[in-house]
Amino acid sequence: MATAVDEVDVAVVDQIDAKPLAPPQPVPFHPVPIVKRPRRSWTQWGLIAGVVIALAAGVELWRMHSANAISYDTVPVERGPVQASVTATGTLNAVVDVQVGSQVSGNIKALYADFNTKVTKGQLVALIDPQVFQTQVDQASAALDSVHSAALTAAAQVQKSNSDLAGTMASEKSVESVLAKDKANALNAKNQYVRQDTLFKDGIISRTDHDLAQATVDAAEAQVAADQSQIEAAKQTIQSAQAQVRVTQDQLGSAQAQERQSRASLEQAKVNLEHTRITAPVDGTVIARRMDVGQTVAASFAAPTIFEIAQDLTKMQVDTNVDESDIGNISDSQKATFTVDAYPGTTFRGQVMDVRKAPISAQNVVTYDVVISVANPDLKLFPGMTANARILTLKLDNALKVPNAVLRNHPSAAMLTQLNLPPVLANKQQAYVVRGGKLQAVPVTFGLSDGKYTAVTEGNLHEGDQVVARFTTAASAPTASSPAAPGASGGRRGPGF
Repeated sequence: MATAVDEVDVAVVDQIDAKPLAPPQPVPFHPVPIVKRPRRSWTQWGLIAGVVIALAAGVELWRMHSANAISYDTVPVERGPVQASVTATGTLNAVVDVQVGSQVSGNIKALYADFNTKVTKGQLVALIDPQVFQTQVDQASAALDSVHSAALTAAAQVQKSNSDLAGTMASEKSVESVLAKDKANALNAKNQYVRQDTLFKDGIISRTDHDLAQATVDAAEAQVAADQSQIEAAKQTIQSAQAQVRVTQDQLGSAQAQERQSRASLEQAKVNLEHTRITAPVDGTVIARRMDVGQTVAASFAAPTIFEIAQDLTKMQVDTNVDESDIGNISDSQKATFTVDAYPGTTFRGQVMDVRKAPISAQNVVTYDVVISVANPDLKLFPGMTANARILTLKLDNALKVPNAVLRNHPSAAMLTQLNLPPVLANKQQAYVVRGGKLQAVPVTFGLSDGKYTAVTEGNLHEGDQVVARFTTAASAPTASSPAAPGASGGRRGPGF
C-alpha cells in the first residue's frame, strides 16, 4: 500500500514535469554568531589529573595484589597397590641360537636349507665339494699300507735277531760242556804224570814214558785254554746278537709308530671328508643363511658361518642392559613386561631368568645383562626386535598413596609465611592438606614409588584427604597448555587473596 509521503512525492514529480524549470534563485547569506567558551581553571585541571593518578594507582595495587595471591591445586589421597619397577632396553633373542659353520675350506657344492626352513638334528643342510678330501683319504690309505709293510719287515728282522741270539747262546753252552770235559781230561793227564814221574824217579819206567805223560798234560791244559777262548768268543757273539736284537726292536718300534701316524693321518683325512657334509646340530628353524652355492669357504683361521639356527622360537629371551644403580633391586623369578615397536598396543609378559654378573662398560657407563624369559607360542616375536622392558621389583598391595606431583611441590619460604604455614625442617618431608577449608602442614614419610604414585609410610594422612599438588601465583600461573597434576581438582585461593 502506498503511503501519504509516496503520494506527495509523486504529485511533486508530476508538477516538476509539467512546468518548465525556473532559473536558480540566490540563497540569502545569514552570518552565524561566534560563541566564546569559558576556559577551565587550574583547579579543575588538577582535579582531573588527581582522579587519573588515583585510578592508575588503584589498578597497579590491584595488579600487585592479584600477583601476590596464592592459589593451589589439590589431589585426593588414595589407597591401592604401588608397584616399583626398573626400566631397561633390550633385544629379543632365541634361547638357543646356533651358528652352523664349516671346519674345512672349499667351495659350497649344494645347500639343502634356506631362510625359515625347519630342520632336525643331523639333517644335511650344506655340502662342501668333497673331491679334494677324497683324494687326501686315498693318499693316506696308500701311505698306511706302505708303512704297514715296513712294520712287518721290521718284525721279521726282530725274530731273526732273536733266533741268532738263541743260536749263539746255545753255542756257548756247547763250548762250556767241552771245556768241562777237557778240564777233566787235563786233570786226569796231570794225575797220570804225577804217577809216571814217581815211577821215573824210582827207575821203573823209561824217560820216554815220562816225557809222553808230560806232553799229555801240556796238551790237555792247552785244550782247556782253547775252550776258554771259544767261550769268550761266544760271549762276544752273544753281546753282538743282543745289540742286533735291540736295533731290530727299535726299527720295529719306529715302523709301528709310523704306522700309527699314517693311520691317524688317514683318520684325519676321513674326518675332513666327513666335515664336507654339514648337518644341523639341533632341531630348530633357520633364521639366517649367509652363503650361496659356489661361494668359497675359507676356514683357515675361524669357522665361517653358513647358517644360523634358532632351536625353539616358541621360547625366547630378552637380553636387557640394566644400570648398575638398579641392578641391586633385581633378582630371579621377578615379573616383567615389555613392548616392541612392531606391536605398539600389545604388552608382553615374561620373568627374570638370570642376572649375569659380567659387567658391560660403554662410554664409562656400567650395565649388567638381565635375561627375561618369554613365551612366544604364536611366533609374533622375532629375534633381534628391540624391547622396552619394565621389570617389576617391589609391590605394596594396599598402600596409602599420593600422586608424585605432591612430592614435587616445594613452596618457597615466602609462600609459607604468607599462608601462615610452618617452614620445612631440614631432611624432613611435609605435605599440605586442606581440612575444614583450612590449609594444614602435615609431616609425612614417603616410601615406594611406581613413577606415578608414591606410598605414604608415615604421617597423619587418610584416604580421601585433599593434599596440595601445586602452589601457584598469578605471576607464575601455568598456561592453558601446561599439564595438570594427575587427579588435580580446581584451583583454590589461599589466604593471600
